[in-house]
Amino acid sequence: MQMSFMKPEQQDEASRFTRLVSRFWPLGLASRFILMLSLVILTSQALTSAVWYRYSYLQEKEGLETALESIASNAAFTVSYYRKLPKSSRHLVLEQNRSMGGTRFFISLNSKRIEAKGLPQSERKQELQQTVDTVLKRTLGHQISIDINFSQRDDLRVYDAEVPLDDIPRAFARYTIEKVKDDPPVLVMQFQLPNEQSASGKKRVSEQWLYLATNLPAPYVSLESRFLDARQLNFILLTSVFVLLCTWLIVRREIKPIKNLAQAAKLMGSKMDAPIIKEEGSGELISAVHAFNTMNRRIRAYIRDRDLLFGAISHDLKTPIACLKLRTEMLDDEETKHRFERSLNELEFMVQGALHYIKDTDIQEQVEWIDINAVLHEISAFYGKDEQKVGLAGKASKPFLCKPVAIKRLLHNLIENGVKYGHYVDISVLDTPRNLVIKIRDHGPGIPDELRERVFEPYFRIHQEKEEGTGLGLSIVRNIVRGHAGKLVLQNHAEGGLVVTLSLPREE
Repeated sequence: MQMSFMKPEQQDEASRFTRLVSRFWPLGLASRFILMLSLVILTSQALTSAVWYRYSYLQEKEGLETALESIASNAAFTVSYYRKLPKSSRHLVLEQNRSMGGTRFFISLNSKRIEAKGLPQSERKQELQQTVDTVLKRTLGHQISIDINFSQRDDLRVYDAEVPLDDIPRAFARYTIEKVKDDPPVLVMQFQLPNEQSASGKKRVSEQWLYLATNLPAPYVSLESRFLDARQLNFILLTSVFVLLCTWLIVRREIKPIKNLAQAAKLMGSKMDAPIIKEEGSGELISAVHAFNTMNRRIRAYIRDRDLLFGAISHDLKTPIACLKLRTEMLDDEETKHRFERSLNELEFMVQGALHYIKDTDIQEQVEWIDINAVLHEISAFYGKDEQKVGLAGKASKPFLCKPVAIKRLLHNLIENGVKYGHYVDISVLDTPRNLVIKIRDHGPGIPDELRERVFEPYFRIHQEKEEGTGLGLSIVRNIVRGHAGKLVLQNHAEGGLVVTLSLPREE
């Protein structure tokens, strides 16, 4: 006895999940193989991308820190130079620097610290700010006030008036930060410069801030490392689609022999008429197909030998039966003559029934398209010549592909039994895209539940002493139904009588 350690609600949840998976899980071998391979490719791509992301993240971080250390060193040199200048000379030197160029920074002298709208806070931003701060304080000392931030170019404010960068007059356009395509973050550094002292040694009240700003160098266009950029995503999609397409073509080629084998096995199981399959594919498939072809040939040979045997038996039995009938006619005793004739007639009837049983299950009849409605009307009219004994409702929407003689014999047997034992028969036809369903209900005594399967056995009759015939009718019917891959079900009606449900699949 197995014990479950899951709670009832957990078991229900697991059961629902299993049903959901089984509902959407494909049935075909090719689709299953493609789905599983897709999952493997996605998993491998995810793992590869995760490893690549980690390596790329560390490499990019190291490169960005190196670039920022270089920028911070240049900024520290610039700040050291301006710190040594008298306050009155700083603006003059700044104008000379602007005129001559040679610096990567946008530089301005302000009377206050300019508020800059920074990029959103993140762990990486704090790490980079700390890197810049460490280099600056290592060079300039810890006494100087430093403000470090990262911002977008469009959010920058400059000068004491805090005007947007793009609002600077055209005459000063060469002083602005160059606008580039990828719009990288801008590193903004502000340093509080020392004031001059008066003769009395007191500091002036006004303060001065040196404003330095510059774009991050290429290829560092963002502080955040994206897991997959567009180029990498396109590469992954293209390679995945290419691999899946190649796999689909290969699987389709390899599965073709399996489909042929399955179709042949279906025909063998339903109609006993399977073609010889071409032996191709892998070694295992060739072995399986070869075994099936061998079995198919043996079954065909057996059926052919059986037909020849019954044909010989039919020929061999008819001659002595005819001779016995002729000798019986020569008898003088009428009573003895009558008994002999009755026995010979019964023997001939049984032989003919056995031969009909073999003939009606013969697989050699060719399939044809027939009008099943016309067949049912013809049979209904035949059994309703003297009085109305058959009622017909519904109709088939299109012709039906079958063995016409066998199907007519099948319907004749079922309707004849219904009329014989139930006196009146109701026939209803339901046609669907996949199946043709014909229900035949009589109004007789029905069949006991324990005998519903036995009535299909050859030579079985419910009332042996009362019934005429050989007891092969329903056996022939079932064989014909199986030969068309159909189903035959017997059920007693709640209001009395027997309902025979015949379901025949339409050819795909």
